[in-house]
Amino acid sequence: MPTNYHDISFIAEFLHTVHPFNSLDSEGLHKLARTLEVAYYAQGKTIFSSKPAPGLAIIRKGAVRLVDESHKFLDKRSEGELFGHDIYFHGETKDYIAEAEEDCLLWLMGVEDFKKLRAENKLIGEYFSSHLKTRLSAATEIKHSITQVRDLLKREPVSVDSNMSILEVARLMSAERVSSVLVLCDGNLCGIVTDKDLRHRVIAQALDTGLAIAEVMTKDPKSVPADADVDEALLLMMRQNYHHLPVMDGPRPLGLVTAGDILRAQSEHPLRIVRDIYKQNSIEELIELSHRLPLLFERLVNLGRDIEQIGRMVTLVTDAFTIRLIQIAEQQLGPPPLPFAWIVFGSQAREAQTARTDQDNGIVLERDAVGDEVTYFEKLSKYVCDGLDKLGYVYCPGEIMALNVKWRVSLDKWKRHFDGWIDQPTPKSVMYSSIFFDIRCVYGECALVDELQSHAITRAKDNRIFRRFMAANVLNHKPPLGFFRRFVQESDGSHSEGLNLKHRGIVPITALVRIRALECGIKEANTYRRIKLATACGAMNEDDASSLRDALRLINRIRINHQSTQVMAGETPTNFVPIEDLSPLLRRNLKAAFMLVEEAQNALALRYQVL
Repeated sequence: MPTNYHDISFIAEFLHTVHPFNSLDSEGLHKLARTLEVAYYAQGKTIFSSKPAPGLAIIRKGAVRLVDESHKFLDKRSEGELFGHDIYFHGETKDYIAEAEEDCLLWLMGVEDFKKLRAENKLIGEYFSSHLKTRLSAATEIKHSITQVRDLLKREPVSVDSNMSILEVARLMSAERVSSVLVLCDGNLCGIVTDKDLRHRVIAQALDTGLAIAEVMTKDPKSVPADADVDEALLLMMRQNYHHLPVMDGPRPLGLVTAGDILRAQSEHPLRIVRDIYKQNSIEELIELSHRLPLLFERLVNLGRDIEQIGRMVTLVTDAFTIRLIQIAEQQLGPPPLPFAWIVFGSQAREAQTARTDQDNGIVLERDAVGDEVTYFEKLSKYVCDGLDKLGYVYCPGEIMALNVKWRVSLDKWKRHFDGWIDQPTPKSVMYSSIFFDIRCVYGECALVDELQSHAITRAKDNRIFRRFMAANVLNHKPPLGFFRRFVQESDGSHSEGLNLKHRGIVPITALVRIRALECGIKEANTYRRIKLATACGAMNEDDASSLRDALRLINRIRINHQSTQVMAGETPTNFVPIEDLSPLLRRNLKAAFMLVEEAQNALALRYQVL
């Protein structure tokens, strides 16, 4: 029975741990606490029905059982969870009755106070929307502060006109004590010149210093907007191996940000490791460097990095290790006897790697290798794959590696591989397709990979029967929800059980999005960007795209947080998360994510008439 007795500060402190109230400041929490009444209900007692609207109940202690009017079980709520509002059960809102499954201590909010709270707070209003998709979207919003690029700028940019002589520019750089200058053409940024440019393009070439600086500048340099976060600049630098980036305010350059600026701003950063990787000259040195990866991963996770950027950064480090191993191998074996491209598949191709990953790679040759050429690429593959294994990127259990001669062939043979899978789809060929349609060039003649992708994706786009087989395969990977939407745990091979968030969470989403991308002929491998492009081409509607993106972010966030905890404890990271490790809120949000994935799978099954 309700009573007005309660401690405002105590309730406010507790509410700060309850989503979505943790979005309120201290004043808002205390204001909310003053609207609540405390109520006790003994086990077995009926608390209220959801119609007419009763307001909101917050469980402080105990557990509540939600049933329909025929007393059929719908859901269970425990400490820190809410009921009284419209709730989404098994894909639809239903009326329900709340019963005390245990002795319960509740905090109750009246109908009018609840309406006012939702009206005055946008995030809270969105959370209590009866639409499951809106609620999941709100749950994936993680607030964290990331320094903007403008915050790294220490001075106005030093800029010169493109007609100024090389000598004048060099003297200006010396006087201003800068290592780079921006070059303007008619007042607009058109180039950049660094100390390195002067050394390599002027002094080393004995060039006339009376020539215009435009003769030696790097033309049309990549730039970032001033409000870009540091990670955006970092990713561009890592991907292109840049050391200086102009920072722009619209068309106006505000300054330059350097790799050193980022490294000084953050102690252990992916850019630092990538730069160090390219300085190493042996596998032993790379192995020593790889020991820094656990700390890097932990920092990326615990500093609240965007989940997409974590995957891209971790992957770019893997790319750097791969490239450096190939370069060292070429130094030992000599230049390659014919053009080739080193390709990667799976999570590395999707730029979605985490703390635990194996190898998925191959080689595309310009033509069939003969004689000593065969031996060369066999040795190259062995050096790189063995090296990656020593660095912690273990051999692929299915032997999808350049070590396997089947995945080290000419462009024409790769095309025939795809033609066979598409023209005669079988369970095995569909399994291969789920791997090889996520493809990206890491090193070498990437034009070979572009041609291969164009061929394979065009064939798949034009073959609905093949895509129907792929759709059937998607439905084999169901989210871990059983009867009454209860979680289904699996063994990880040890003595413990957990939710398999990779094969039951990530894989269903990436596979579903892959098919949508193939329908549009999209080459992009990254799942988040595939969703965006598939939406733009009409294969997905905005609501479905937003739901899948939010579900993927949430599942990935839970998975990566779990792996980070394991890494810091010195354990081998896994994809199995025990239910008991998740808070009631995370369990509820995760269940919502899985339900949205099921909805998307049902829509795909209907589209391709797959039972």
